[in-house]
Amino acid sequence: MKRTVFLIALSALLFACGGNSSEQKMVSGKNFQKQCDQTIEQCNRLQKAVSELSSNASVERIDEVQQLSDELAFNYDASSLDSMQLVKAKEVDQLIAEAKQSIALQLDQTVKQGFWYLVNQPEILLTEKTEFPIYLERGEKLFVEISTEKPADIRIYNVNSQQQLRSYIGKTQVKDSLAISFSSVYLVEITPRVRQYASVELTYHPNNLERIRYPKQVTSQQVEGQKGDFRVQTVKGIKMKNLFEEPRKFTLRGQLKAAFSGSYRAIVAVQVPAGATDILYSLRISTNEPDRASDGKFHDNMETSYKRIKMLGLPVYESHGGAGIISTLLGENQPRREEDAYINMYVFFNSAQAKKFQDGVDPAKLSYSVDYSAMGTQSCNGRIPSKGNKTIYLGFLNERMRYNNYVWLEAVSAVPNTEYFKTEYIVK
Repeated sequence: MKRTVFLIALSALLFACGGNSSEQKMVSGKNFQKQCDQTIEQCNRLQKAVSELSSNASVERIDEVQQLSDELAFNYDASSLDSMQLVKAKEVDQLIAEAKQSIALQLDQTVKQGFWYLVNQPEILLTEKTEFPIYLERGEKLFVEISTEKPADIRIYNVNSQQQLRSYIGKTQVKDSLAISFSSVYLVEITPRVRQYASVELTYHPNNLERIRYPKQVTSQQVEGQKGDFRVQTVKGIKMKNLFEEPRKFTLRGQLKAAFSGSYRAIVAVQVPAGATDILYSLRISTNEPDRASDGKFHDNMETSYKRIKMLGLPVYESHGGAGIISTLLGENQPRREEDAYINMYVFFNSAQAKKFQDGVDPAKLSYSVDYSAMGTQSCNGRIPSKGNKTIYLGFLNERMRYNNYVWLEAVSAVPNTEYFKTEYIVK
C-alpha cells in the first residue's frame, strides 16, 4: 500500500513538473508565472520525496523513480515569452537539471548502502555439493549468511583467478563479508556432509544504480576437462574399441540345404582387449543377402550416442545403476528386425566346448552360458561380460529346415575409463 501511494505521489509530482514531455503542452506567456511557481515547488517536493527513499527500497521502486526523473522536463515557447519570462524559464531549466543531478546522486547513494539479493533461498534441500555462481565488480562487497541443520563445508572461489578466497569447514552458521578486488564470477559452494536443509542469503553492495537495474546473470554448463583443471570432477565412463575391422558376415544354410553344401552352424571367436569388462555386440539377421548402408556403423553409432550422453552430464555408471549406461547405449542402436529371420546364439567361455559345437555336437550336451545365449533370437544387440576371459566364442545355429539366414555381426569392447568434467560459467 505504501509503495502504491508513493508512486501515485511521484506521478502527480511529475505531471505538475511537466513530465512525459511527449504529451506536455507548451508553456506560453499566459499564466507563465503560475506555471513556473508550481514547477519549482513540485520539483523541490520531488527531491524531498526521493531523499526519503530507504536503503531497503525495492529495485522496481528505484527503477520507476529513475524513469520519472528521466522524463522530468519543462517545455516552453520562447517566442511567446518576454525577456523577463525567458530568463525565468531558463532558471527553471537549470532547476530541473540540478534536480535530476541531485536525484541521481541520492539514488546512487541509496543503492550503494542497500543490501541487494544475489541469492535468497530460505529453505533449500542439500543432497550433494551445491554451488551458487554470481558476478561481482571491483569495489563491491559481498555478504554471506548461511545456516545449515548439520555441519557443512562452505567455500568461496574467484572463478577467473581460480583461487579459493574463504573456507568454513564443518560449520552450521556462516556470517561474513568479502570486499571485491576484481571483477569476476565468484562461486559460493556448499558441501553437505549429510542430507539436510539450509538457508542461503547472498547479498551485496553494488557500485551503482545500473548494477541493480540491469543485473548480470551467470549461467553454467558442464564441458569436458582434463586432469588438473580447476575444480575438475572425475566420473566413471567407458572407452569403446571396435573389435572387427568390418562386420563379420556369414551364411547359415537351411538344414536340408546344408546336407548338400554349406553349414547351418558358425562360430566366431571374439578377442577381448586387456582391461575390457564387457563385449557389446550388434547382430543383424536377414533372409536377404545384400548389405545395408547401416552395416559396419555400430561402433560409430555407439560413440555418437555416448558423446550425446556426455553432453547431458550422464557419462557415469552410477547415473544408470551399474551397467545401465550400456543398456542405454544399446537401446539407442538396435538393428532393424525381420520377422521371419531368427537363429540361436550360444556364448561359450571355453574353447573346447566351442570346438565341439563347431564339430556338430548337440548344444544341449555342451556347457554354454545360459544367461547370455539367446534361442530363437531376431536381430538384436547385447552385452556379454568378459569375466576375465581373453576370448569369447559365439556360436550360431539355424534351426530352420528350408530357409537360409544371413548374419552380420559387429562388436566393440567397453573398458572402464576416467572422464574429466569442469563447469564453464557464462556472464550475460
